[in-house]
This record gives sequence, C-alpha cells and structure tokens, in this order.
Amino acid sequence: MPWLVFDEEAKAVEPIRRFLVDFVARDNRPGSVRSHAFDLLRWWRWLRVIQVDWDRATSAEVRDSVLWLRVATKPRTSSLGTCGRPYGTPCKHEHACIRCPVLQMDPRQKPRLIEIIQNLRERIREARANGWLGEVEGLQVSFDAAIYKGFGTLLQP
Repeated sequence: MPWLVFDEEAKAVEPIRRFLVDFVARDNRPGSVRSHAFDLLRWWRWLRVIQVDWDRATSAEVRDSVLWLRVATKPRTSSLGTCGRPYGTPCKHEHACIRCPVLQMDPRQKPRLIEIIQNLRERIREARANGWLGEVEGLQVSFDAAIYKGFGTLLQP
C-alpha cells in the first residue's frame, strides 16, 4: 500500500486503509491515491478535533469542515520562503513570488536570492541592448522587488 493514514498511536486508520486498498485495486493513478490519502487525513484530523467518531459524522460535520477549510490559513511555500496569503485566495503573482509583498523570505535562501538578482541584472542588460523596453520594465519590477526582499533578508544576522 503506497499511502496510509496513521492515528495518534501510529496505527493505520482501518476505515481509511480499506478505502485506499479498494481505490488502488481499481487502478487509480498513484497521484490520485496520494491526493485522496491527504484529504482523508485532513478529514480524520478534523473529526478528532471536533470529537466525532468517523462512523457518526453527518453532513453537518462535512459542511463545517468545508467552511473551516475556506477560512483557515495555510502556509504556502515557494523556493524562497513562505507565502502569507490566506488559504484559498487567488494570487496575482503566480510564478513570480519575488514580486509578492506577502512572501516571507527564508534566510537560508540568501544564495538563491543573490542568484536571482544577478540573473535579473543580466536579463535587464540584454533587454536594453536589444531594445525590448516592455521586457526591461517587467524585469525591473522583479529586480526592484528582489533587492527589497534581499535587504530585508540579507541584513538579518
């Protein structure tokens, strides 16, 4: 069994194990099995928190769980740190985290940030040399944000 959910005593949660065994037997893709296992782990933890046995849960617990997931904050990570956006909110900086004001830099990523700054500097030079003014403008926004994040990160002890 590639994915199992364990309880507080490190024992496999039997109803979830049975479901996952059946799910695997139906030739579902490994990614789907993993996704379902994580969803069931989340559900199992929710039931523990609200102190409801899995076989006593009703649609009211499902509703409350969904509502909680919509408002709960969940740290999102990028290669540079943690995103401070609330869970379930859209991001206009998708794949451009360096521009995002809520990115909390991980100090261990200083070398990576320096690489990004150097790369952006080189790309700005190339864009200027080729007359790509729109590209220069976009790269400059990213460069300025990287410098801003860098000073906040690089000046930490």
